[in-house]
Amino acid sequence: MTAEGNKFLDTGLWRNPMSYLGIAMSALAALFIVILLIIDMLRAAGSPYIGVLLFFILPIFFMAGFLLFGWGLWDERNKRRKESVTDIPKFPILDLNIGVHRVRFMVFITIAVVAVLFLTIIAYEAYHFTESLSFCGELCHVVMEPEAVASQNSPHARVTCAKCHVGPGAGWYVKSKLAGTRQMFAVLLDSFPRPIPPAIKHLRPARETCEECHWPEKFYGSKLRVKTYYSFDEKNTPHDISMLVKIGGGDDTEEGGSGIHWHMLADKKVTFMAADPGLQVIPVVWEEMADGTVTEYRLKDWEGVIEGGRDSDEARLVDCVVCHNRPTHIYRSPQKSMDMALLEGVIDVSLPYIKKKGVEVLVAEYENREDAFAAIEKGIKEFYQSEYPDLATSRVKDIDKAVEMIQHIYEKNFFPKMNVSWKAYPDNIGHRDFPGCFRCHDGKHVSEDGKVIRRECVICHTMPERGPSKHWSEGYPEGENWESFHPWDLKGKHAEMNCSGCHSGGIPPSKDCGTCHEELAVSDGGHPPDVGMGDFKCTDCHLDEQKVRPLIDCTQCHDGLEELHVDIEDHADEDCTTCHVRHRWVVDSRETCYQCHDDKEEHNVEDLCSDCHEFT
Repeated sequence: MTAEGNKFLDTGLWRNPMSYLGIAMSALAALFIVILLIIDMLRAAGSPYIGVLLFFILPIFFMAGFLLFGWGLWDERNKRRKESVTDIPKFPILDLNIGVHRVRFMVFITIAVVAVLFLTIIAYEAYHFTESLSFCGELCHVVMEPEAVASQNSPHARVTCAKCHVGPGAGWYVKSKLAGTRQMFAVLLDSFPRPIPPAIKHLRPARETCEECHWPEKFYGSKLRVKTYYSFDEKNTPHDISMLVKIGGGDDTEEGGSGIHWHMLADKKVTFMAADPGLQVIPVVWEEMADGTVTEYRLKDWEGVIEGGRDSDEARLVDCVVCHNRPTHIYRSPQKSMDMALLEGVIDVSLPYIKKKGVEVLVAEYENREDAFAAIEKGIKEFYQSEYPDLATSRVKDIDKAVEMIQHIYEKNFFPKMNVSWKAYPDNIGHRDFPGCFRCHDGKHVSEDGKVIRRECVICHTMPERGPSKHWSEGYPEGENWESFHPWDLKGKHAEMNCSGCHSGGIPPSKDCGTCHEELAVSDGGHPPDVGMGDFKCTDCHLDEQKVRPLIDCTQCHDGLEELHVDIEDHADEDCTTCHVRHRWVVDSRETCYQCHDDKEEHNVEDLCSDCHEFT
């Protein structure tokens, strides 16, 4: 190569538009990255949009600038080679014995090292950003807003999303980001479900996430739980329910351990098959003991098809999240939210019926948050203006504060755009508002040899004790009987029902039998207002208010059939309910007579039998 050729190539290959653009792009990107890094470090809370710009968009421009710079050098060299009259090698020649080459090489190495270190820092910060609440919960604001808000209102508020949803290690991190890419397209195409289904099927095993902090084998003994509830009466009467929860667990190396966390002991396995994605209906359970024996329990009267066995992909091991399925994304029910607000004193407990009215306005359906806020304010204020006009004038500040706090409860637990409320995601801890423990411990899962999964309360906790709240004892009505933890004694079929059969987290069930039984269509439509005995109480006929039978004999009040009927000769030996439908009593259908007179179905089809045949 001639000196002329060297001079021709060595004179500023970077002096071309493409390289200029690359230098400008990388320099500006680096400048903005440094500025945004400083801003991000000084902010009390990270911004998802600054994070996306800082860790994704700007680094791409930074690298693109380098590529453009190199492309410009290469393109400029090729142009000069074509214009040169001498033979010039295709690739540059590096000779560190030449001072110019040595300087350029050192400049290149320095820039490369600085760029790599710069990008390494950005990559490290980007990794943490993708595991933060800001990225997971706030970037897709509408979609993930419920989960982001609920997580900050939970015991795990300071735990990053990835600690539970991803866990340690690169494998699950890559899986989560691949899944995130699919979810990103679902958001862009607006093809995601509302509400978002809970992450159950593809969630990492709890023993690789939850048990990094919580270790069931080291849980011992019992834990005292005291919960304060407020009644729906005028005084919002407080009462405590206390019990010892047998958290158990224990070391299973010798005798086997006990308590609720018995399911989690290492030498035992409890697996099950669910019939629904939410794991609320469990038709089959397998219990494997330390010696390898397996007992299979099947749900009685289950008519569905159970495909696969204990070793199939559909079988699931009982781990932390089977019961603790809402450890972070907690949407509290109106009842629980109002109880907490009253207990903490943010709503004045002396406001008459504030618990009842608060729950009523919270359980109503609203199109959006603005409508909800307006309806809550209107409902509370109009109630006091109508029922307590003096109080509405004298305690404006207390009522306004109550309205504000009830609106705050709605804001934290209800998300109309995503169809999210406490009803959208069943909570399996306990069994008050949802089946929870009773999914398996319902007394209906039976093995072939007749062994039943137990349902006794004392397996998991002592019998609840109900009494006046010690903190608000002055509000407790004198003379009230608190012998049972339940407001009224549960007997008969009521004692066999799951708590969630009546309790829902909203307005509690009425103590009037008809309220529930008419809704459940077990009382043949209830008492029509135009029927005799329509205003009777259930106990007027039912000797035991919680049992269908025994009933009072009709003749105890009616002196024989002759008192009511003239022509009863052919029916004298029949029971009253043979003809009279329970609770309605009037015979207003031909089908009643067809029970015996099936040969008369075509006889005067358009008329009631009583139109011609007189019985009274």
